[in-house]
Amino acid sequence: MRVAGIDYSSRFVDVVTVPCEGTGAPVWRSYPLAGSRAFDRARNVAHVMPGRAHSFWDGILAVAIEHPAGKVGTGHMLRIQGAVLACIPARMLVHPLPPAKWKRLSGCRTGAANHAAYSRHSAALLEQQGWTPWDTAQWPHDAHAAHLMALAL
Repeated sequence: MRVAGIDYSSRFVDVVTVPCEGTGAPVWRSYPLAGSRAFDRARNVAHVMPGRAHSFWDGILAVAIEHPAGKVGTGHMLRIQGAVLACIPARMLVHPLPPAKWKRLSGCRTGAANHAAYSRHSAALLEQQGWTPWDTAQWPHDAHAAHLMALAL
């Protein structure tokens, strides 16, 4: 069994799954969203992500999804979140995690947890599992965020 962390922007949805117990490699999948406007990209989520009945979800026990917070409006992000949630099977346990919470639960120091800091923290945790730095060098910060969200479960 695995758990998943989902981070999203108005341009990509990044999903990282990690084993619940024991060893095993995390798996990162990125789903680019097409469209010239954020509204159009939100409508594209269902076309690129695995749907509720897809076998992708079969071995996944629970999902952590970022719950947006910030000083800037989050309306466009909540649109994306809703579209992502519609792709997750109804039977699935889903935890919305604000950024400060998933950073704290994954062991990242929240005071210094900008993109670079939590990406380094994620990479360090992966190195402890035997991954080398170049294994995740191509991961964007959103993939590292999804990894830490999965670990926060």
